[in-house]
Amino acid sequence: MVKYIRLSKKIKSGNVYTGILSRPAISRFEKGLSDTTTVKLFKIISNLNVSLDEFYYIYNKKNNMDNDYNFYNEYTHSFYLNDLESLKLLRNTAIEAYKSTNKIKHLHYSSLTDLTISYILKEKNNIESLKILKDYLLECDEWTYYELVLFTNSLDFFPEELLLLLHKKAKEKLEYFSQLRRYSNEVFSLLTNILVVFITKNDIEKSTYFYKELKKSMSETNNKMYEKVMLSFFKELIGIIDTKKSDAQTIEQIIILFDYLEMPVKKNQCVHLYENVKSNNQIE
Repeated sequence: MVKYIRLSKKIKSGNVYTGILSRPAISRFEKGLSDTTTVKLFKIISNLNVSLDEFYYIYNKKNNMDNDYNFYNEYTHSFYLNDLESLKLLRNTAIEAYKSTNKIKHLHYSSLTDLTISYILKEKNNIESLKILKDYLLECDEWTYYELVLFTNSLDFFPEELLLLLHKKAKEKLEYFSQLRRYSNEVFSLLTNILVVFITKNDIEKSTYFYKELKKSMSETNNKMYEKVMLSFFKELIGIIDTKKSDAQTIEQIIILFDYLEMPVKKNQCVHLYENVKSNNQIE
């Protein structure tokens, strides 16, 4: 992979390896016949003018190994469509993958899809599946992108006290992730999902708190228009909870913007949330 990047950038071997690897070691390393230390690899990646995130992305793309991305793509699509058959297939595939590889992420994926199926069917959560996710996230001292995404997708299944506890645990990482272009959308997504939980509960205090957290997480990405629309939408919903009055025209104007953004699924979610808030506050 290092050789592939080096040659694609037309960078000479000496510009990458001088002071790091000897000439015979370079040949073996680029042919995949030997490994090197983590410290040396970081130096090599830096000399290629590539960030560690970019290197990981290129490596996954080149080797077709981005299974996390593929799983969450399929999971999210199936969840939004309430496609139980697809979710069951995902769950069974994850179970088999865990049995054959013993990789913990497949156990998490099977637990997540299992809880999602129960959620759609309005059945009680599988206690074991919930425990697997809860224990892992609580016991994990160093959260990375993986834990952040797992938490984001598990919010609907956690009781309020656990959700707040895990958010407190994750918060120390949110500022760090928000500075990384690749991850900034996930920070906004996490806070958005937490905010939806408390708006649905009609909890004005926690909704206001997480709205402020969400506002602070505004990124400089191409999704800034979307983020502004969501902030405006949430502000109106919190206003309804606070005043027991609804400005239907303003809400409708905001929701129409999702057509402009070509986000029909998000539009439907927002319409549903708006109706939920009106119902909770006895507004016709």
